[in-house]
Amino acid sequence: MITMCKVKFHIFILFLVFSVAAGQGFAGPTKLASGDTAQTDYWVPKKPPKAHYKIDCSIDLSQGLLEGTEVIRFINDTPRPINQLAVKWLRQGGETLDITSKGKGVSYLTDAKSSRVVFKLPKAIKPSDNGSIEIKFSGVKPAQTLNNKIGFVSWHPQLDWGFETHADYDVKINGPLEYIVLTSGVFDDSVARYQAQGVKSFIVILCKEHKVMEANAKDVLIRCVYTPKGEKCARLLLDTAVDVINFYQERYGFYPYANLTIIPGMSHPAGGYPVATNVVAIHGMEKFDSMPRLHWQWITAHEVGHQYWGEYVLSNDPADSFDWLMIGLGIYADREYTRARGLGSEKHQGLMNRYIEGVRAGFDTTMNITPEQRSKVQFDFNNVVEHGKSYSFISALDCVLGKKVFSRIYQRCLKEFGSRRLGVHEFRDVCEEESQQDLGWFFDQWVNSNRYLSYEISNKKCTKHGKRYITEVEVKCLGDLKMPVPVAAYYEDGSSEVKFTSRLLETNTLEFISDSPLKEVKIDPDGELALVVPPPPSLVEKGLVRKMRGVPLVGAGKEALNMFERVKESRVSDAHAWFSLGLALYDGKYYTEALEAFSRSQGAAAKNSMDDFVALVWQGHILDIFGRREEALGKYKEALKKAKYFEMRHDQYGIKVNREWVEERIRKPFKR
Repeated sequence: MITMCKVKFHIFILFLVFSVAAGQGFAGPTKLASGDTAQTDYWVPKKPPKAHYKIDCSIDLSQGLLEGTEVIRFINDTPRPINQLAVKWLRQGGETLDITSKGKGVSYLTDAKSSRVVFKLPKAIKPSDNGSIEIKFSGVKPAQTLNNKIGFVSWHPQLDWGFETHADYDVKINGPLEYIVLTSGVFDDSVARYQAQGVKSFIVILCKEHKVMEANAKDVLIRCVYTPKGEKCARLLLDTAVDVINFYQERYGFYPYANLTIIPGMSHPAGGYPVATNVVAIHGMEKFDSMPRLHWQWITAHEVGHQYWGEYVLSNDPADSFDWLMIGLGIYADREYTRARGLGSEKHQGLMNRYIEGVRAGFDTTMNITPEQRSKVQFDFNNVVEHGKSYSFISALDCVLGKKVFSRIYQRCLKEFGSRRLGVHEFRDVCEEESQQDLGWFFDQWVNSNRYLSYEISNKKCTKHGKRYITEVEVKCLGDLKMPVPVAAYYEDGSSEVKFTSRLLETNTLEFISDSPLKEVKIDPDGELALVVPPPPSLVEKGLVRKMRGVPLVGAGKEALNMFERVKESRVSDAHAWFSLGLALYDGKYYTEALEAFSRSQGAAAKNSMDDFVALVWQGHILDIFGRREEALGKYKEALKKAKYFEMRHDQYGIKVNREWVEERIRKPFKR
């Protein structure tokens, strides 16, 4: 007879911890010289059997107790018997659990108190046979909550294969009446159970003093949880989620799950994240008016995209369930939504700018690195690489292969890798099969190297020949990543034409023939490429950058002037260095040189970045000092378009440059 064990169970507070400690399983059966498979006791199928969890649990917060039973069933659809299994759950020490298989005790091969328990079955599960594992568990919750939300992450033992898999759930929860119960499943009134199919994880959340609003996107139930202060934001998030899921269903032919729940995240706006399958968090809902409407629409589309990539299609990286490939493919989905709805490219240009700024800072942005290499990274890898470069990579691939081909690739990956793991090698195979091209040159440069993309138009001319016009456009490659880039010629009659450069040439000369004179020529007309223009400085220029940044901001006017004379003819393209030098020149009242330095800073800054913003404001300051008021107003108004939530303090002058400062400068000229 098996008795119920009451063990300590740690309930992780949402938004603080979400990763699960998972041990590494063997890669699979080893091969003998004869070609026969070695009959190891523990082995991991390439595609493990899909499990069904039937769980009954109760939560008593007054007693601090969670306890339950679960039955895990699956069919051994592999060609080999299964003798040993492992289960995992998140533990802090002292927890135990009782495991049986069809009523018979198992033999523990590891400490039953560890977070990963390996055990031997009383009887092997043969191919095509039904497997059944019964587990009893219980735990105690610390008396701690966050914003009246308690999140149960990895709250029950799960089969552990060393990587993420999908499973079906049938869960009954007996919880405190004063709390709203949220889960990854849909509540079935007829059986009073929460049910979910094909989910990577099943979360339980208890909410107090929250409300819920609901809507449907066709057959998908969407719920948004909110506090009274967040109601206005919740309404927009709910309406947007309906529109996003309808759009994705039309574009991709399906939405992978029957429900989606949006919950409040941190108190201040900072994006969001996928909490679990069918549950996403959005930060700062109670500060709705502090961010533009676009932010809330985009982050909703972004988080819904994670349900396709990372939840439905699984990462091939056991250590990172939302790796850079999953994130890049997800961002592509929300980009297509924002484009279709006319919401602009600001958010996605911002993602590219993070990567571009990382390149300028000298970071190694190689994407395909090992967990050991990742652990040694000292910069913001998540924003610079996993979001910024991954999206830049996917966008560049879409650009070079064309919309039709990339759409087939995208749809095929969703179709073939649903409930399966997708890695960069499998993704490349699909890309090459659909495009009928060898794409090693593209993947090696973007994925396996630190190279960067830098092309610019170096010359153009348009001449008339008879009744027609011939335009020649010279494009130079300034970086070390070589790929075809689009160049668009726009003519005075409103027509246009796009041609691509050759990746094999350092300098391309493209010829356009038209019936109308040339009006304008643009490289990358749709803003799909992360072009690092101008390119990062050379070693000599890096030395100059260090010296420019080393000039004191106060009391070093002559030193700043001498430095300016030294670098004004250089190719230094470091926005921070030019801005710092500009401040030192301003302090010394060398206003003409300061204006040039601030202009150079803006030219080197990423578009719509903090550097771009403050360089414009300081140009306005200098122009006001010169009495060139109309020019100063132009700079202030341009800066105001970029102000958003940017702010820079200059304590030496008691100045705080932000939106309010710029608005004041438009009303009243700057005076020193």
